[in-house]
Amino acid sequence: MAEGHIFPKQQIEIVQVLEPKGYGTAGKELLPVMAKNLSLQEGDPGYGKSWKYTVFNQALQDHIKPLQPGARFLADIEERDRPDSQYGPDRNINQIYVDGKPVSQKQSGGGWRGRSLEDDLVLEGVKRRSIEGQTAIAQVGNVLTCPIPIPNEALGIDDKAWFRILDKYWQAIERSLDNFLADPKKTQESAPKPADKSQDKQGKADKTEKVGKPPPPPPPEKRASDPITDPIKHVGDLFGRAQKLDPPITREDLVVAMNVQDVSQIMNLETAWETAQNMSKSRAGKNP
Repeated sequence: MAEGHIFPKQQIEIVQVLEPKGYGTAGKELLPVMAKNLSLQEGDPGYGKSWKYTVFNQALQDHIKPLQPGARFLADIEERDRPDSQYGPDRNINQIYVDGKPVSQKQSGGGWRGRSLEDDLVLEGVKRRSIEGQTAIAQVGNVLTCPIPIPNEALGIDDKAWFRILDKYWQAIERSLDNFLADPKKTQESAPKPADKSQDKQGKADKTEKVGKPPPPPPPEKRASDPITDPIKHVGDLFGRAQKLDPPITREDLVVAMNVQDVSQIMNLETAWETAQNMSKSRAGKNP
């Protein structure tokens, strides 16, 4: 998104106040205004022209709405280029001055900066993705906790797709739990402290010597043929590994072998993984 350029205290003349428009999902409104910038010098491309300006701040909207065509005021104008579009630049009215005093008292840093429509749309997109993610997690959770097992055919997916969804589901659950259990105080305490500038020369020499030591060699890379020794993280991880066995073990195979009605009833994941490996080895022996 292009950075906006602020033109402070421009003389603005109202041409027409248009109808407010809603945007976002929180009932917000923006106010479009047709106006002229009388501070432009003759010869400027915008001299004498009427441009559309957008007003996001509620206090500024309340000030402009009752104004009639021809009304003038001083305002801070922001222009944002749109290099990827044939439209633009976007023009916003960020502040209005009456008797030298700002109408809006909302401050940010050294001066008032109105949030553009693009910024609000980005925030709305973040909220939408969050809601969609929560809804998806709830839907998978409902399938796992359903008292009557739902076959994959009824879900409209195959085993491979189901394992992939399960793996993402448990990853999302683990990440949510990590965020919930995170202690901001511990995080702050564990942050590296600035170096003590008062240390003596000997301390600096010791530090230099430690830094100069080569790091330990990295562990050898795992080969595809090496057995998986990492602990099973969740049910999705279990099914994913079972599918990679040769021959593969399906979800239905494990449900029957573990003598359960549904995958959510598998309590010991390590035992289930060992069972899947033994089943695969047995089938490989029968089908050389």
